[in-house]
Amino acid sequence: MCYPEDDAAEAALLQEQNDEKSQSCLSFTCMWIMTVLFIFLVIITFPISAWFVLKKVPNKERFVVFRLGRIIGSKGPGVILLLPFIDQWQVVDIRSKIFTVALFEASCKDRAQIIVGAEVSCHVSDPEVFVTAVEDIWHALERTAKSVMINLLLKKSLAKIKKNKSKFEQRLSSGINQKTKSWGVRVDRVTMVIHSEDLHLSSATTSSRVHHDARSSSSSVTSLQQPSTPSTDSEEMGKGAGYEDTEDDRFSPDWVLTKVQSLLTEDLVKQIGAVYLFVVSLKDGNRNLYHLDLTRDSGYAGYGLPKIEPDVTMEVTEKTMRALLTGSTRPFSAYMSGKIRLQGDLKTAMKLEDLIKLLPP
Repeated sequence: MCYPEDDAAEAALLQEQNDEKSQSCLSFTCMWIMTVLFIFLVIITFPISAWFVLKKVPNKERFVVFRLGRIIGSKGPGVILLLPFIDQWQVVDIRSKIFTVALFEASCKDRAQIIVGAEVSCHVSDPEVFVTAVEDIWHALERTAKSVMINLLLKKSLAKIKKNKSKFEQRLSSGINQKTKSWGVRVDRVTMVIHSEDLHLSSATTSSRVHHDARSSSSSVTSLQQPSTPSTDSEEMGKGAGYEDTEDDRFSPDWVLTKVQSLLTEDLVKQIGAVYLFVVSLKDGNRNLYHLDLTRDSGYAGYGLPKIEPDVTMEVTEKTMRALLTGSTRPFSAYMSGKIRLQGDLKTAMKLEDLIKLLPP
């Protein structure tokens, strides 16, 4: 049985399709007329026009050309012809690029809580699709890679992931490719950084002198600065009178966090006003995470990830961190020499010199 409403809807749909076809034909006809006219203009003004219409495209790039707003293809490498006034183009670099997935907390199949990040190497495989598919392509790639990592981590235990890390990275690369191939991007390699949070949270709980909770009171800070009586904890952390412990004890994580916390003030927070995340590579291959929050109250220093997104992430070795704290290396010099891998604003990162100057020599 046919209903009048169905017939009316079908007729409206057919009419809309016919209108689109007629508009498309009209637009296509106008484009070809304009193209012929401008080609004729280029010919009669040759060779002067050659300076404006001929472009050299290097092998590392491709030009995605739009004619009167309609994409006509990707051109290059070599010398290409672009018509004045009606052609616009966008340059796409097809060389391999590396973007990072910032460290985040995730859970494995065995409910192990870890902190994980990744470096993803990729290249543009289809310049036309790359330009038109997604507006902020690199942000979308980072979010997609993070989503795929979370899903795959939930399917494997932490022990299996560490044992077969290379196979897991291959699966991760394949999973990202399945989602990004329609964007004109191909992932070449994924390098994952796994950091077990439990190791550092346990060390944090053994020291009553170090705190990183946002609700820490001013009295607790005072106890960090001037311990009334010596205790086992303070001896282990190298906080005895005069700090006469060994160099390794003196620059232990507990000692550093204690001294940094004792130096934080409201004036310093107003002066810097940023959140820092430090990823310190140890000699045994493990990594420690520390954060410094200089955005509220008198500032906070502690283990693990900060409660809010860090403004600057610094990756350093244990040796470089020690050199920074002793003043033998300045942050800017370490950055320029490649000893610090920085994510974030360089100017904000260099503000840490004001805090490092306050540490005892």
